Amino acid sequence: MDFNEERELNGEMNKNLIKAAPEMMKSFGDLHAVYEADSATSIVEKEMVAIGISITIKCIPCMLAHITTFKKVGGTREQLVDVVKTCILMNGGPGTAYGAKALAMYDELN
Repeated sequence: MDFNEERELNGEMNKNLIKAAPEMMKSFGDLHAVYEADSATSIVEKEMVAIGISITIKCIPCMLAHITTFKKVGGTREQLVDVVKTCILMNGGPGTAYGAKALAMYDELN
């Protein structure tokens, strides 16, 4: 599977959504900026939570976006494995299936 290609396609679709709903998407962007701001929780930790939620709700585009950011900010494969283990504990089979996808994404995405 080409996760880089899928991520690019998601980006193109988001551009169309920005054109269709500019005010909403600007607000969402502003919310994201607050999320990324310095706080008591590091951006790596925040992305670990976001990845865990993405796995749990089975949102492939969310997983692609957050795993990409996680890698960019220095998140390690070992940290991702810890997230996946928690998802398996809390979600059983679906946590296993989407956790495996998350690891494959981490290994493939650049």
